[in-house]
Amino acid sequence: MIKRQFLGLGLVLGLLAAGCGEDSSSSGTAGTGGSGFEPPEFGAWVKYEPEGATCSDGSQYAFYVDFSETSDNVIVFFMGGGGCWDYESCVGGGARGAANPNGLPDDYANSHAEVAGLTINVNQIYPLMNDDPAVSPMADWNKVFVPYCTGDVYAGSITNTYEDPDGIEPDAVFAHQGHTNVLKMTEMLNEMFSDVPKMFVGGCSAGGAGAIVNYYFLRNGIEGVQKGYLLDDSGPLFPSREATSRSFLLHEEVRDVWDAASLIDKAPQAELLADDFGALSQVLAEEFPEDRLAATMFRLDYNFSLYSYERFWTREGEVIAPYMGTGLGLDEDIALDRAAIHSLWWDDIDLLRSQYDAEGSDNLGYYIPFYRTTNSSHCVTIPGLEEFSLGEALDLFQNDFGTLAWAGTEIGDMNLRDYVEHLLDDDEPLESFFEEEGEGPFVPCTPADFDAGACEAAVNPPAP
Repeated sequence: MIKRQFLGLGLVLGLLAAGCGEDSSSSGTAGTGGSGFEPPEFGAWVKYEPEGATCSDGSQYAFYVDFSETSDNVIVFFMGGGGCWDYESCVGGGARGAANPNGLPDDYANSHAEVAGLTINVNQIYPLMNDDPAVSPMADWNKVFVPYCTGDVYAGSITNTYEDPDGIEPDAVFAHQGHTNVLKMTEMLNEMFSDVPKMFVGGCSAGGAGAIVNYYFLRNGIEGVQKGYLLDDSGPLFPSREATSRSFLLHEEVRDVWDAASLIDKAPQAELLADDFGALSQVLAEEFPEDRLAATMFRLDYNFSLYSYERFWTREGEVIAPYMGTGLGLDEDIALDRAAIHSLWWDDIDLLRSQYDAEGSDNLGYYIPFYRTTNSSHCVTIPGLEEFSLGEALDLFQNDFGTLAWAGTEIGDMNLRDYVEHLLDDDEPLESFFEEEGEGPFVPCTPADFDAGACEAAVNPPAP
């Protein structure tokens, strides 16, 4: 869920941010679909503040739109940034938390990160929002950037008061209003875009989860959308009622804390979703049979998997069991615990693949590569900065950003950009891709190739 910025080579972006191309613009009349709405400008991020939309601290929420002069299509991309559901994680500085607990920085789309005094915008952080067609197949689309500041993967409609379990610090009021904010944003987008041939909804980590849980509401709320496409990146909703379901404890925890139940009540097949929120992909596929819906993640993701299992499972000898204590049941720095987390993640991935591969699920697909160094194999839609040396990354960022953007996402001769292009191609049946064999230091920690000694050496390398 990306609490930490993924900029493992942040200096690369900082040094070269000023050298990236300006937002594209050209002559034309597209972008509003003939509605009465007139964009204030094209090729630049415009800030919108929905009335009554708030961040977790009660401050004003905002989203951003980069209007196109050449296309009526729209991409909506949800930012990642963790999740929280108690005092420790929301305000107590625990191991897992959420982004922007004190509200959104000003001009967030243009100044999304700052390194060495230079600013980096979201077009550089999330390649699918990039303006270069060599980087993104949606380069000239209208772009909507959805910031994150509610700690609820955009599923919440409640304001909670969290008490310090030690009784030392004052109570903390935390507004989990992510879903409420999306509904208010959707009303404004419906006014902006009256004719949308194609709408792509995506996001990374918490943003991936936000994309899928809000897809139904965006799809119906923007009335001019003719065809929809979804890519949930590394924020999967795994089936939670099978014998090998491993995410059900997380689902049960956040359902009440975030009031996700109110979102479910408004969705189709609410009774099914109330029993198994992980059935949402199946429900969306049935509700929108002509839309194309996909998920992507790495098999060795070591971020969202930690949020999903670290506080809910523990290891009792060789047995992995539900954890009912406080704090962490699994420690990411213990080799056998890491192996347990990979095992739980693989069980859930198997269930997702079975769900997507089921007969009648022709409009569901997945793209699941094995591993890359960047960001602990978390998020496929961010640049592969850590796949190269510093010098190589500098050169690619300046001269061949498309290669840097999708480095480490390959399955065979395809990368994620290719898969998104496939997802958007209505003339081809939607396919799925899964990397069976992979490389990397943590292969000995996986169920298929487990080796306790080699796993320990990978997690805690001996001192030189």
